[in-house]
Amino acid sequence: MREYVDAGHPVSLYIHVPFCTTRCGYCAFYSLPASKCGRELRDRYYDTLMRQLEELAGELGRPFHTVYVGGGNPGLLGARRLRSILSLACYAGKPEEVSVEINPETLDESFDSLCGIVTRFSAGIQSFSPHSLSILQRNADVKAVERALDLLFDFRRVSGISFNADLMMNIPHTSVSSTIDDINRLVSYRPEHVSLYSLTFEEGTRLVETEQPLDEDEEADNLIRCWDELGRLGYEHYEVSAFARDGHYCRHNLVYWNLDQYIGLGPSAESSVGWSRVVSSREADTLEGYLERPSFDSEMLTVEQTVEEYVMTRLRTKWGIDRQSFLERFGTSFDSLFSQAVSRLDPSWYDDDGQFFALKRDGVMVMNRILLSLLAGL
Repeated sequence: MREYVDAGHPVSLYIHVPFCTTRCGYCAFYSLPASKCGRELRDRYYDTLMRQLEELAGELGRPFHTVYVGGGNPGLLGARRLRSILSLACYAGKPEEVSVEINPETLDESFDSLCGIVTRFSAGIQSFSPHSLSILQRNADVKAVERALDLLFDFRRVSGISFNADLMMNIPHTSVSSTIDDINRLVSYRPEHVSLYSLTFEEGTRLVETEQPLDEDEEADNLIRCWDELGRLGYEHYEVSAFARDGHYCRHNLVYWNLDQYIGLGPSAESSVGWSRVVSSREADTLEGYLERPSFDSEMLTVEQTVEEYVMTRLRTKWGIDRQSFLERFGTSFDSLFSQAVSRLDPSWYDDDGQFFALKRDGVMVMNRILLSLLAGL
């Protein structure tokens, strides 16, 4: 897979830590509960990852653009091991952004030792409501959530790091007023970034066995109210689920939404490298497979498939498609491929100033419909 990296463009790194205390009821990411992962298994994961990362850093020979450690709950590796991983990831130089996800129940004072390397923490808060946390089957209670936010506030004051906090909405039996209360309570800590997710019911999760989603109209109305509240509080809505204060965008997530290059390490981690044609790769789907032989199952996309991926990711952002960038990347104009499909869309769904084609709020609400229409003719 690494042979397909385009040397003319930056490369980012994602590391997947597959360990959790217990799996939340809604989670569809690959992870394993701590009860099934003893110390020996975690040691083998760490040793395998470090060998793989050392080889990758040496081959690349230049700094990663951004680094993101996610999961699972990376905090279960402990601050010392995370520092060793991140130090190796910074072997060739400091990335522009280094982010670490961490769950509230795991965060403690020891993680301040990462602040010399980490520039950004991301905490899975989800809610301040005991009722909502129970429905989501979260490990952290409200006391742990508040303690984690207090610690992140202190880390920022001392070291200047920034932090993101995740919130979840459209939770069954939870009013939109409760979510707006969560937003205001969270914003009192002044996070630079807020990720607001509408709860999705993924096949195979425990949640689908016990609860039913809200109807689509109610979900949409709730989203608009919460988006408006975050806007009122000074947070810019720059991607479907992402809000930033004072331009503190998540640079690593912008890599995904721009279909830039990134390499993923760890079980089930995905990679995307190349430019006008992307090579999409995935590590072994299980921890056992990863430990046995870390390797990538890779597929080179056609130009048409790469264009599809680019359109799907870019339209998630407030900027949408930049026609000049599209032309430079693919050697053909956006209009030559999509003008007929665009002409059939409801004008209230999009903005088009001749340079940028971007979705308005009404368009975001019917994004899947728009994408089907745009991509049908490719």
